[in-house]
Amino acid sequence: EDHLGQMWFGSYGGGVTLFDGKQFQVFDQSDGLIDNHIRHLYPYKDKVLVGTENGISIIHVKNREIESPQQTKRDPDLNYTSGFFQHNNSLYYTTYRQGVYEIILESGETEVIKVNDHLPIYAMGHFGDKIYSSNKGHVDLFDVDNFLTENPKSKSFGQSIIWSYVKYPPEGNFGAAWGIYKEDGGVFSLSENNMLSFDIHSGIGLKNFISAAYDDENKTLYAGTTDKGLFAIHLDDKIFSYQDQKEAALGFVGQSTLEAILYADGIKFVDKSIFVDKKDFKAAQERFLTKLSYPLPKHEDNFFEMDYHTNTEDIIFYELHTHTGNIWVNTNIGIFELDSNGQFLFYLPEHSYVMSFSPDGKLMVSHPYAGLRVYEDVKSFKYTYYHSDLPEVPRQLSKMVSSKEKTFFASVFHGVFDYTEKAGFRSYIEEEMWDEKKFKTIHMDSIGNLYLGAEFGDLYVVGLEPDFIIKKHIPASRIIGNSIRFLETFDDAILIGTESGLNIFHDETIRFIDHEQGLGNGLIHSGKVIKDKLYIGYDKGYYELSLPKILEERDYTHQLEIRQILVNNQAFQPDKMLWFTYNLDKISLKNNQNSLDIAFKPTGHPYPQKLLYRYRLGKEENWSAYTKESSISLASLSFGNYQLEVETFDLHSGKSTITSLLGIAISPPLYLKWWFLLLVFLILLGLAGLIFKLRLRQVREQAEVNQKVVETKLEALRSHMNPHFIFNAINSIQYYILDNQGEEALSFLGKFSKLIRNTLENSINPHIQLHKEVEYLRNYIELENKRTNNRVNWKIDVAPEIDDSLLKIPPMLIQPFVENVFVHAFSPAHEKPTLAITFSPPEENMITCAIWDNGRGIQNTEKEKYYTSRGIDLVRERLSLLPGYNSESIQVNSGPEQGTEIIIRIPYFFK
Repeated sequence: EDHLGQMWFGSYGGGVTLFDGKQFQVFDQSDGLIDNHIRHLYPYKDKVLVGTENGISIIHVKNREIESPQQTKRDPDLNYTSGFFQHNNSLYYTTYRQGVYEIILESGETEVIKVNDHLPIYAMGHFGDKIYSSNKGHVDLFDVDNFLTENPKSKSFGQSIIWSYVKYPPEGNFGAAWGIYKEDGGVFSLSENNMLSFDIHSGIGLKNFISAAYDDENKTLYAGTTDKGLFAIHLDDKIFSYQDQKEAALGFVGQSTLEAILYADGIKFVDKSIFVDKKDFKAAQERFLTKLSYPLPKHEDNFFEMDYHTNTEDIIFYELHTHTGNIWVNTNIGIFELDSNGQFLFYLPEHSYVMSFSPDGKLMVSHPYAGLRVYEDVKSFKYTYYHSDLPEVPRQLSKMVSSKEKTFFASVFHGVFDYTEKAGFRSYIEEEMWDEKKFKTIHMDSIGNLYLGAEFGDLYVVGLEPDFIIKKHIPASRIIGNSIRFLETFDDAILIGTESGLNIFHDETIRFIDHEQGLGNGLIHSGKVIKDKLYIGYDKGYYELSLPKILEERDYTHQLEIRQILVNNQAFQPDKMLWFTYNLDKISLKNNQNSLDIAFKPTGHPYPQKLLYRYRLGKEENWSAYTKESSISLASLSFGNYQLEVETFDLHSGKSTITSLLGIAISPPLYLKWWFLLLVFLILLGLAGLIFKLRLRQVREQAEVNQKVVETKLEALRSHMNPHFIFNAINSIQYYILDNQGEEALSFLGKFSKLIRNTLENSINPHIQLHKEVEYLRNYIELENKRTNNRVNWKIDVAPEIDDSLLKIPPMLIQPFVENVFVHAFSPAHEKPTLAITFSPPEENMITCAIWDNGRGIQNTEKEKYYTSRGIDLVRERLSLLPGYNSESIQVNSGPEQGTEIIIRIPYFFK
């Protein structure tokens, strides 16, 4: 960016391009540029210096003249410009293998003076009194004054080849590296004597970075690769990535710090840097099996299946636990106890997906199908078995947790259970405490509240003291994601991990964090809060989140910029755009300019994908629904003044803001302007007698026409909703209520009322968008089909060439034919009844709709009844009033073998 705020772009082969906010201008060798292969651009006062593959050029910004000192051209294989810098009011540039030069611009003619022959310099960075110079496989660090001597002396360190240096204001610098000859690149933080990998912050793991830039406002480092695109790395010390194991992280344990991690291929003891892999577990099993003092348990004794000959590579790890300072892990080859040094202490030949310890230290092991085992003395294999035939015994468990007094069990099909030494097991369903059945996960906080994630994403917070009570219910609709993978708490925040990312419920708002803010992009396997950190396991490695910093996240201010305004599908005053943005508070339009498409874009927010939008046309108007789309379509606005407001909901912060985006003024039509009204009034006053008689006759004729139209519309409306259908629908609702199917009744009634409302709305419009007609048909078919237990297989296909949001047709022409299918097409014994509705690509201002069913066809005895159907007669009458109608507008093809196909040719419109 130059001193005038204009942008300059260099390409490798295409020269330099200038963009002044409105238009582009290209400069290449034909304009005097020394070379078209650009390496660096550097703004200097009122000039832009262009470093190329061979030599430099100087562009004077004001008059855009180009000066290209020919003495800067040398050996083209060794002379590419690797950087510019200033020191003590002097300007310098470096080359790959041709040395360091000073450029003197103040005199009448540009002078280039060689400083030294230091090489190679793949790239350079100048920060304060230090110069970083990229060498092959390391970095050379100089004091600037020393670097500008004839024989500079450097301090060398690091690895790879750094191609871009970036100043990081809080501390240190960054380098983007690509080794070319070996894979030792990456993003590095630089000090005066070393370079450290930044993978823990970025989680990228790539080795081929060639460019970088830092955005101080959003604390974001942008790093470009040779082949994987551009990455945004947020430098806020909130989220760190650990990808060293390259396997799924299944569980975490620790008290004040993270002590051990269960991966899909073994356990890592973090502090000891010890990894116990599958081979170690297999060897431990074989060793313990030779020393067992009791017979091996068998499936016949209500033990879950286990193959003692399972191969090492087939070992599966399930959960990680701590008990009395040791690590316990359950696998498909048994349960193991290890000490903090990774030494195996004990082996129990029991296969279980879910295990835990009771408050009094007893091991509790769940059989997936056949009950639960409580070990009084696990070392000597003494246990009590509780069979699943007893209704109070937990079964089909997803997880167990224990408080100081009780153990709680979450079942995937049988609700919640608890256990105490004194009272034994208790089923909340059997005790009629809570009838919720399906839970995927359970968590207990430090004050004894239970958090349960239901199968379809609902979250319940349950209090147990003094009595059972549901304190909070967070419905799945408020949580982003379909399945809760883990539940954790920290202070008064609830941490909800789903397949989509991390939801944080805090202060009655839900925030959402995913890969855009620095988390992983794969499937979440586990989550665990240890002190003030949350550890989340992914398919490859895990992420560490600083919870105090996450919860103290500031609100990001942002602006909405209008990037496009289309009026009647034409660009609105493109000359008013600057930097691809309209700087307008209000627009004034003619009366016929009443359809607008407005596109906007948020600026200043680091996570724009976390923003949802809705709009309204004034403070007294209703809001639209939230959407991720940053565009608004306003069709057929009436004349008047509107104030378009956009409310932005930020999923990152859980808060919303309202922006007054644009004022819109649409002038009234000609016949409503004052001077036109006055003229008409004078004419009418002068010709009162004649006009009165003529008008009276017209009013009478028009009244007759209007009356006929009203009667036709009312009759059409009645015909669209067959009284039998309404009667049957009400009977269905009554049946659901009498059968205590309240939810089904409400669902059916909601769809029925929506259909009635759509019928009323659509019947008063001459044309509606095709997608609204399709939606109306879907709703109607769903209700008709639901009354017949969804026995009819149906589909609606719209040809991909059709833009159903722009194309409009007369409403409710198709419904009578669909109604005839449900009434006449299928006998009760008909097998696999099928209905298909197809909209074909438009031809000759007509769109063709085919309604086909595989029913018994139209019998001869029914043809007269079919053709004289009042609803179909109304369709034919309505079509006859539209352009393009002929005898072929409705065609019927029917037979007992082929079913019935109705083909309707409908005129379409664009409005």
